[in-house]
Amino acid sequence: MRRMQTIEKVIGENTFYIRPFGAFAAANISGELAALLSPLFGGLDTGDGGSDAAANPLDMDIEEAMPAISSALSTISGDKVERMMRRLLIDQQNISVQGEDTDGDTVILDKDLADEMFCGELQDMFILCYEVIKLNFKGFFKRVGIQSGSLIDKLRKGTPTSENGETSTSDASASLS
Repeated sequence: MRRMQTIEKVIGENTFYIRPFGAFAAANISGELAALLSPLFGGLDTGDGGSDAAANPLDMDIEEAMPAISSALSTISGDKVERMMRRLLIDQQNISVQGEDTDGDTVILDKDLADEMFCGELQDMFILCYEVIKLNFKGFFKRVGIQSGSLIDKLRKGTPTSENGETSTSDASASLS
């Protein structure tokens, strides 16, 4: 069962156990996440010189991406960043943590614990978000071409288009977005 497979990441002085989102939760988050990541991915140098359309910004090491992350965050509303971090780290209850703040116990990450753990260590919270995004969306962003902005353009227009320019949703379903 894929949803029960856990990856382990040590960030700072804590060990995090991350489970993937369910398909519907990931789908729910994907559009908002794509819009939030668009400025970030636009500023990243994936090292491909622009020649490899399949390059994936999520393949980059987080340390290499930090300057672009800092720059992109200056253009994004703090409310949007906070909302997305809650959705990635707290709302799905898909992250457990073990460390000093949990007295060595393994517990599900919640808002109060995250506030305590990441107080003064905000970069560690961004690193954890990055790991959650890599686990849940790496293939999605590579396949849809978010690096070039094509997905963002389609999301902003509200009706994704096919290769030949026709809308891929009916008028009735397009109004649902």
